[in-house]
Amino acid sequence: MIDSDVFDFVERCRKHTATGPLLSDLLDTVRDLGFEHLILSGVPLGGQKLAPMVELNGWPAGWFERYVEAEHAAVDGVCIYSAKTLKPFLWTEVPAKWSDTEASRRVAGEATEFGIWSGFAVPMLSVHHWQSVLSFASSQKACSLSPRQQVQLVTMAVYAGMSIQALAHVDGEFDSVLTEREKEVLLWAAAGKTLSETSQILGMTERTVKWHAMQARDAFGVGTTTQAVVEAVRRRLIHP
Repeated sequence: MIDSDVFDFVERCRKHTATGPLLSDLLDTVRDLGFEHLILSGVPLGGQKLAPMVELNGWPAGWFERYVEAEHAAVDGVCIYSAKTLKPFLWTEVPAKWSDTEASRRVAGEATEFGIWSGFAVPMLSVHHWQSVLSFASSQKACSLSPRQQVQLVTMAVYAGMSIQALAHVDGEFDSVLTEREKEVLLWAAAGKTLSETSQILGMTERTVKWHAMQARDAFGVGTTTQAVVEAVRRRLIHP
């Protein structure tokens, strides 16, 4: 791949108006580097489910379903490490304490059944999630990327992520995630107010406040109101 291929992709990114063509374009472009599959997703934390966080799904047919159904994200070393670093990495560079567990090795072994042997991951900040990752996958048993090729992949991944965020804003996705009441409840929770204090401020019962907080947690797929507050701030839905 030459640098002009990367710049051409970046230019096309600005013109894509839907995720499908963007996914196809990126897959076609990175194929020259030996990658046949990719996925762009938020990194699940605190019991979050992967499926609602996926923004580009270019995994082989059947593998995504198995990965989600078996909840592999919770034990997959690549996924775990993607939440702990912003440095792009080859899958083989995941520290052993996450990659060398029995569960992580099992995930890697199952992936080979679908033609996935190696890969390169680009973690990135996101307004959608706590953190996102674009993971490129290859049928080659070992990725061989020069430093320049890694930079090319990172550049395309970042621009693809930016394009996805822009499309979400155009579609109004962020505005529809929470109701105004749910935003208010999270805003006062962020300010350190108790359920009782929030109920007095908003003029509703504690039970109603608790219900709105639960709805907000469900909307983000998180287990605690604190996590919902963090997610709402990340998505710029509230401004404490």
